[in-house]
Amino acid sequence: MNKIVIPIIIGIIAVISMTFVFMTDLNNTEQEANIVEIEQSSVKSMTMPFTEPIKVIQTNTDSQPAPNIAIDDSGKMLVIYPSTENGITNLYIKSSVDNGKSFLTPVRVNSIDGNVVLDGRVAPAISFGKDGQVYALWANSTPEPNLFMGVYRTLVFTQSMDGGKSFLPSIEIAANELPSGKFFQNMAVSGDGNIHVAWLDSPVKNNGTGYLVSDSSRPSTVRYSQSMDGGKSFMPTKALDENPCPCCNVQLATDAESNVYVSWRGVFGEGETQIRDMVVASSSNSGKIFSSPVKIHEDNFNFNGCVHVGAPMDVDSKGNLHVVWYTGSESSPGIYYATSSDHGQTFSQPVPILTSDWVPPLRVYLTIDDNDTTWITWEDATGLSINDKVWRYSETEAMIFAAKITSDGKIIKFDKSVSVDGAKSPAIASGNNVVSIVWTGIDNSVQLATIP
Repeated sequence: MNKIVIPIIIGIIAVISMTFVFMTDLNNTEQEANIVEIEQSSVKSMTMPFTEPIKVIQTNTDSQPAPNIAIDDSGKMLVIYPSTENGITNLYIKSSVDNGKSFLTPVRVNSIDGNVVLDGRVAPAISFGKDGQVYALWANSTPEPNLFMGVYRTLVFTQSMDGGKSFLPSIEIAANELPSGKFFQNMAVSGDGNIHVAWLDSPVKNNGTGYLVSDSSRPSTVRYSQSMDGGKSFMPTKALDENPCPCCNVQLATDAESNVYVSWRGVFGEGETQIRDMVVASSSNSGKIFSSPVKIHEDNFNFNGCVHVGAPMDVDSKGNLHVVWYTGSESSPGIYYATSSDHGQTFSQPVPILTSDWVPPLRVYLTIDDNDTTWITWEDATGLSINDKVWRYSETEAMIFAAKITSDGKIIKFDKSVSVDGAKSPAIASGNNVVSIVWTGIDNSVQLATIP
């Protein structure tokens, strides 16, 4: 394995918050000996290269959208976001062909009015297909009074054959399998054109009176499926793990060689001694077979609850896997970055992106551009949280920051925030020498900054 040399960032972050709900179990170890040693050096700073933010859309003030973004090889940019009006939530896409300087009229994605859940923790997923198709994945929610939070969630998928100008009628993922709640989903498209979907799955059953209840005879799982026919249908699902952390985002990454990676937060042990660390399972044959989950690092995050944040990933042109994640480990809480040069079997020592004595759960995402530069964006709630060491996503307010790590290992942190005002839920994408960050403004607008 090649030695990876990456400088270390020491960030300073203050307070936000933490209240969560807990559950469950998983198993893995023996990774420390395989981790690549990292040489540490000083951080370079750089003048902010992103443009001043523009407002892509002003959603209704009760929307709380979590947007997402995709950019294709031609530079076409798509921003997807939910918007709620009169209690009904729909999903929309706005497109730009001038590097985000202007956007066309929004196009509604969902064919059935209102079949989109409003959840600021999980952005809808959007990807370009091999031949220019546009794929979208999101969750729908229907009332079920006997289930947790009184709702039952399903996964909905649709596609556009004309670059996002219109969308086909949507389909439900795994609609013919045993009923289960599906949430914290993600999607990616591999080099062979297959569409890969993964999510957290919570089994339910009918209680005989027409209502759904939890089905304790089946374990909760990280579940996976794929489409090999361009989204017309999806294969029977498979479980990648049992009893994961029940409400942390699942993430997916693929590459041109059809390697597929799925990350989630595993649960190790039980009760007050349980550990919740991030893991990755990998497939070298486009999702047919997955490895057992491997810990990204022995964070030893001892916590009996859910932090609602995952471990986003991307793959560079050499096949190296890059990952960022949050840990609340008592000895070293914060946001970290690592790489794997052996397809997710082992990972380098973590590089701190943002650390302090107390770091609440914060969202972080990354993308890798055409020059194999890694771009990272994250929330920093220093001085902005209204909660004292208590995290409630609906009340989270932060500033959006960014950094880049060049292909030769230099890490550069920009000298000011990307956002101008309070913000949350960043997402980042690159393509055709363009890098763009999109987020939710404090006024529930969707905002964007870009490097043209």
